[in-house]
Amino acid sequence: MNKKLMAVAVAGALTAPGLAVAQVGGTAGVSLYGRLDTAVMIQKFSTDGAGQISELKKNDIFSPGNALGVRGREDLGGGTAAWFQLEAGVWPDGRLDATATTGSHFGGRNSAVGFSSAAGDVLFGIWDSPYKVAYGTANLVNSGGFASSGIIMGNGDTTGALPNAQCGTALNNGNGSLTIGPNGVCATEASGNSTSWSRRNNNSIQYWSPVFSGVQFRLATALANYQGADSAAGAVGTQKPKYYSGNVTYARGPLALAAGYESHEGFRPGAAAGATANPKDNAFQIGGKWDFGLGQVGAGYEQLKYNDNGTLGGSGAAANNGGMKVPSAVVNGRVNAGPGAFWASYSKSQGGKSCTTANMVIGNAACGVQAKMTVVGYDYVMSKRTKMFAAYAKIDNGWNGTVGSNYYYIAGPAAQGTGGVTGGRGTAGGLIAGTDVTTLSLGIQHTF
Repeated sequence: MNKKLMAVAVAGALTAPGLAVAQVGGTAGVSLYGRLDTAVMIQKFSTDGAGQISELKKNDIFSPGNALGVRGREDLGGGTAAWFQLEAGVWPDGRLDATATTGSHFGGRNSAVGFSSAAGDVLFGIWDSPYKVAYGTANLVNSGGFASSGIIMGNGDTTGALPNAQCGTALNNGNGSLTIGPNGVCATEASGNSTSWSRRNNNSIQYWSPVFSGVQFRLATALANYQGADSAAGAVGTQKPKYYSGNVTYARGPLALAAGYESHEGFRPGAAAGATANPKDNAFQIGGKWDFGLGQVGAGYEQLKYNDNGTLGGSGAAANNGGMKVPSAVVNGRVNAGPGAFWASYSKSQGGKSCTTANMVIGNAACGVQAKMTVVGYDYVMSKRTKMFAAYAKIDNGWNGTVGSNYYYIAGPAAQGTGGVTGGRGTAGGLIAGTDVTTLSLGIQHTF
């Protein structure tokens, strides 16, 4: 395989599925596409930060980000077109998860109906936020689901409707048991979590501009279909979730750049009387990558800002918790070698900053507690659509003697579970704070 062909094969194998080639149903313009990515994993979970749960070793077959979809486009004349995409998560190892929360039903992953013209695209459906899409500029590593975005960068990944405390996601109360919002589980849609910025939102409305000299921007909002009235049981005010997301990207020649901004309001209502029902959180990121022919290098930085929601109880100044900022960064690269490429990534969070409340934890981030993730691997490219890969990944979660971080893989396999001393059974998702995770994997990826 010559260098030019090999470079094309590497690029094709490492990106998301492009335009499909298989026609379905005999309908012109409708196509089938997909990606199957499965790896045998050997994992070690260290003793947790508190030293209550012993080291755990286990094996798994991990199938992250697999997808099967159909998409189509119809020319309406005059430079306009209508298009659709329906995408589902699939697992070749026979995983049996509830479809309401895993996206394994058609429409559970990026799915929408859109309208395209010279002025850009407008779409309605469930889709990755522009802020999440911006990660792709600096984030080069995607083999085996070990990408940095949605783990440390972004403080986790989530899919679902905008969160509402009155009905929605079950909450772990810290001792292993679960509680449900006072109005019960949301009837028709799972809700996304309240602290993550790598989001795929239900009920999205997005606008994508045309590309001007390599520059494009995307804007998005989502409708909050779950809202409780002031008189609802347990209400501390009318929670009205609001979400706005945008990015600007540039890609021309060997250089690609991106910036993203996102705002959340009412995602984390305070639980105590007198607390804030609609706190405002925001996030900003910048990133870039350079293609030097034999490979690529990339880097990115973000800062998440969680504002005060008055969760300490009481009223007035007594309810303030001060909020928290979470800065994170990633550097990575890929170098073509032989019939494939070596790649590596290093991401780090300094932990929560500007915390006025000691030992605050928001999502996977803890005040003043660092977390690091290192990934190295090799892709063996067999064709433009098929590759094998080997990867080593290490997540170092910090611990300050009282609290710790608990970053883990996007859509990760069963870990220790959560809930302090009642966890550690190795049968549930989630990670006990302060636990380090070491993973070796050997996998294969095929796109069509």
